[in-house]
Amino acid sequence: MNINNVFGMFTQSYLKFLSWLFPIDEQERDILPVSSYHYYSPSPFQMLIIDYLAWNGVDKKGNVNRKKAYPTSIEIQENQTALGKCGFANGEYIEKLIVSEFLEMKVNIPDLNPVMFANFYEDIYHNVRLVRFASLEAQKSNKNTKQYFNTIKEFLIQIQGFLEGEDLRVRIESNFTETGHWGNCSRVEEFVTPFTRIQLNCNTLGQFSINYFINPHLKELLGGFLGNTVEKWFDELINGEMKDLVKMVSLNRRYDRYFEELVKFTKIYPNYKAVTTERSSL
Repeated sequence: MNINNVFGMFTQSYLKFLSWLFPIDEQERDILPVSSYHYYSPSPFQMLIIDYLAWNGVDKKGNVNRKKAYPTSIEIQENQTALGKCGFANGEYIEKLIVSEFLEMKVNIPDLNPVMFANFYEDIYHNVRLVRFASLEAQKSNKNTKQYFNTIKEFLIQIQGFLEGEDLRVRIESNFTETGHWGNCSRVEEFVTPFTRIQLNCNTLGQFSINYFINPHLKELLGGFLGNTVEKWFDELINGEMKDLVKMVSLNRRYDRYFEELVKFTKIYPNYKAVTTERSSL
């Protein structure tokens, strides 16, 4: 479903709810302060959205006058604090993204205002949206990193093809860029087998990286030869040309239970998919 259609339905329900919760005279509606519409304080990310739109000529009602407003020193300090709480080193890319996506959505939803946009956009935001503002060098690096990620997936699928047990040939593929960030705005894709997990991530500068975790019982599951092959392959990866963009991470839980949970996710969440690798003919 198109994101603008989703937001349109959300907006209509949201406005009906506000009208019921805060009944006001139509003549007073245009001058009611934004804060009166809300019984909770905006999150740091929502404040970033509201501030950046205001500084770029969008008023509280969503009207765009294109005249930039210059923040005070106190507002700049508050903005820096909010950026830090949200994990951003600076606001260069996120400001461009917020303004661009608000204006794009405004075309299809004329009644859109900053508060409505902030409430909705926080739930769908993902760092991968910043990629288009990254430097040409970063975009070139991202292309290479994605290719390496796909190469690792192909290697692990080949390893699975040599395994006899069907349970060891199950893999979980997931994508987090279209279905909400699940509280993790950096995770782009995950590829998980019973013996290895790899993850493609994107930071707040729109740069890709890869992390991985190997099941401690790798050789028990795969046998000595295939287990050593997997370990050697990853050792060469983290010591080669991608060493600055690939790292091993900890899991902090039993791998078998983690994998079982992901299998259950495939039956509940559409962005998780379970696939059984066909066994290779020797």
